[in-house]
Amino acid sequence: MRRFVLLVVLIGAFGSCRAFAQLEPGRLTGIVSDAQGAVLPGVTVTATSPSLIGKQVAVTEEDGKFLFPSLPSGTYTLMFEMSGFRPVRRENVVLTLGRTFTVDMQLEVAS
Repeated sequence: MRRFVLLVVLIGAFGSCRAFAQLEPGRLTGIVSDAQGAVLPGVTVTATSPSLIGKQVAVTEEDGKFLFPSLPSGTYTLMFEMSGFRPVRRENVVLTLGRTFTVDMQLEVAS
C-alpha cells in the first residue's frame, strides 16, 4: 500500500511539472505592407489590452515583420502607424497562451 501511495504522489508531482511548463505566453507577429504589397520597415505597432499593464510597442524590421514575443492571453487592440500613411486600428485580436497569432496589415498612403 505504501508503494502505491508513493507512486501516486510521484506521478502527481511529475505530471504537475509538465503541465506547469506548458504555460507559455502568447506571441503576436505579422508583416506590414503598402497597398501595392511592398513591405514597410519602420511602422510602429502598439498593442494594448486590459490584460497588460500599459502598452507594448514594436517596430517593423527591414522585411516588414513585427513581433511581440511574450504577451499574456487576452483581447488586444493593435495600432499601426507610420508617417505618410493612414493609421490603422485592428481590434478584438484574441490571443491565448502558447499560441502565435499572425496579423498582417496593409497601410494606405495618407491623402
